[in-house]
Amino acid sequence: MGESVRVSWIFRVLICLLAGWFLTGCASVSLSKREWIEPTATAPERILVGPFTLDRANVRVDREGDEFSEFEGEFLQEFAGRLAERLSKHVAPAEILETGAKIPMGRIWVVRGHFTRLNQGSRALRAFVGFGLGGTKTEARFEVFRVGARGQLEKIAKFETTGGSNAEPGALFSSPFGAVPRLATQLAASGLAADARRTARMVTAAISEKLHSRGDALAGRPLRAKPLGDFPEG
Repeated sequence: MGESVRVSWIFRVLICLLAGWFLTGCASVSLSKREWIEPTATAPERILVGPFTLDRANVRVDREGDEFSEFEGEFLQEFAGRLAERLSKHVAPAEILETGAKIPMGRIWVVRGHFTRLNQGSRALRAFVGFGLGGTKTEARFEVFRVGARGQLEKIAKFETTGGSNAEPGALFSSPFGAVPRLATQLAASGLAADARRTARMVTAAISEKLHSRGDALAGRPLRAKPLGDFPEG
């Protein structure tokens, strides 16, 4: 009896591992494209972030109408805040640039972006099964500008990110004593909010890595970007 239970357990794990292999891309966010149009642009004294937008046609969440609009506003505002916080900690002082606000003169960079895909997946499958089942998917494009001598924005870099949550096993594959902590961890570490945090880190890392490689002074510890495979950098 014990042997058959053990074989059944191993079989279930293998099935879910195979499912995760086919159904999920990655359990984090990576750079899928990175191009520095002006790789020698003078390092910024300040960074302004936003506004950010998303492609509503490629958003899959369990909200509609006013609830969807509320989700959109909160998601983009929270992402802007996360990015400003990361940039301030690792690159240079940063703040959110509100829509329609005037951009001041000076050694200022502006980071803007557009989320091309958001899929919230299934929180229940992520928490209980894992291995990619119910995983999220987040893809975005970003552009970095410097403020020119006459106040015009000049594009100096562009990035694309891709990734999602949940290649880890869920509570179903934990011991009875570890199932509840595993469930709590999965609920906290997965979802679009977690993807937004990882995306903010990857955009910060793309900028930090470039400036650090040139020997520019940074506000804090330099970060390393994680490219998705090998691609040429402009």
